[in-house]
Amino acid sequence: MGILNLLNGSFTGKVGKMVGAKWKNKSTVRSYTKPAYTNTPGQQTVRQGFGEITSFVALFADQLKSFSALNTKGMSVRNAIIKLNKDMVSMGGLDESVLKISRGGLPNVAAFTPTLKSANGGFSATWTPVQGVTITDKAKVIAVFVDPDNSFAAVGSALNSAGSLDLSVAVPASGSFHCYYYVLDFRGSSRVGSPSKYSATLV
Repeated sequence: MGILNLLNGSFTGKVGKMVGAKWKNKSTVRSYTKPAYTNTPGQQTVRQGFGEITSFVALFADQLKSFSALNTKGMSVRNAIIKLNKDMVSMGGLDESVLKISRGGLPNVAAFTPTLKSANGGFSATWTPVQGVTITDKAKVIAVFVDPDNSFAAVGSALNSAGSLDLSVAVPASGSFHCYYYVLDFRGSSRVGSPSKYSATLV
């Protein structure tokens, strides 16, 4: 079923012999083509990879809305992260240790050490602050903790210069947590980031 938007003159979905859709945040129209066989082994592989990565990223993507420097024009943070990991999608499975959740030209912090305090205490982390002419005093370190088995995720932030972070949150008692971290800095109203890194799983 097609849906017409009278305000901008666009439509989405199938209307007769035409299909309306979005492409790079632009409204497009194309002729309808009957779908070909869509369950080839290659397509099954892509669907499996897409499903696994989507389910994992959905646990924390909404919490990163204010902490991401990814280009999210015309898409959500979740979709921007999936796009960043398109090679992993095509390979058909999630590898948490190489998943990327941030990119950019900034350097990342060194000696990042996360700690699981307790089931009721949350997480803490320490690091060696990154320095240089590209880093301002507003720069932050973003830490993401994810436990997919318990559908849990928590995001914390602290100033890069502080060298430490404390995140008080109730966590699953028997959880196993993947941890990612990166630097986020600000240039006026814009945000810039570093490539994310993966830390050892916390148990």
